[in-house]
Amino acid sequence: MKKGLSMFAKVSIGLTLTIVVAAAIFLLGIRPTLQNIAYHEENIRQLEAKVAQIPTAQRLVQRAQERVRQAERDLAHIQRTKMPKNTIDVSDRLKAWMQYPDMVREIGIKLRVWPERTGVQRLYEVNLPPPPNDPNAIPTVVLVFPIGQVQVRAPSFQALLNHVRKWNEVPNLLVLVDGLAIQGMSPELYGSYTLTVFVYPRVSGGQVGPNVPSSPQQATGATPAPGGFGMIGGGAFGGPDM
Repeated sequence: MKKGLSMFAKVSIGLTLTIVVAAAIFLLGIRPTLQNIAYHEENIRQLEAKVAQIPTAQRLVQRAQERVRQAERDLAHIQRTKMPKNTIDVSDRLKAWMQYPDMVREIGIKLRVWPERTGVQRLYEVNLPPPPNDPNAIPTVVLVFPIGQVQVRAPSFQALLNHVRKWNEVPNLLVLVDGLAIQGMSPELYGSYTLTVFVYPRVSGGQVGPNVPSSPQQATGATPAPGGFGMIGGGAFGGPDM
C-alpha cells in the first residue's frame, strides 16, 4: 500500500513539473507575441492618425499652390505695369548688356517728364550709369538706380503732396520717394526728396543665362550705344516715352 502511494506521489510530482514547464514555455512564447500585437496596434493607431490628417494636408498643399499662382500673377502684373517696357532679359546676358541703354533711356525720360505731369516744376537733372563693362556683372535679381536728392517747385502745399503721391502712379516705373523736406511759401514752395528706381529684370524660361565667355567687344565688335547715359535734361532724348 505504501509502495503504491509512493509511486502515485512520484507520478503526481512529475505531472506537476510537466505542467509548470509547459506553462513556462507557453508564457515565454506568448509574451513576445503580445508585445508584437501591442506594437502593431500602436503602429496602426499612428497610421490611422496620419491618414486622418491627409485631407488637411491636401488642403494645405492646395492653399500653398494657390498662393504660388497668385504670386506669379502679382509678379506678371508688376512686370506689365511697373517695369520699363525695355526691361532687360537676363536669360541672355549679352543681349541684356546690349539692350541696357534702351532701358536706361526710358527710365530717364520718365524721371524727366513726370513732375510736370503732376503739376510741379522739375528743378533737377538725372545722371544714370552706363552698363558695367562686363555683361556678367549685371545684377540678375534687381537693378537699383539711386537717383539721389531732387527738388521741385510747387504752387501750393497740396500740389506738392499730390505730386509726391503720384510717383506711385507713374506707368512702367517703380520709384521709392523718401525724406520729403519743404521750404518756402506758396506759390513759391520747394520740395526736396530722394528718388530710387528699382527694376526687376525679366528671366525668360525662369533661368538666368550662362556667363558670357569673352568680352562683349570681342563677341560683337561694338559697345552699347552711348545714348541714354549721362545728364538728362531739356530734350536730350527726344519726345516722352510714357
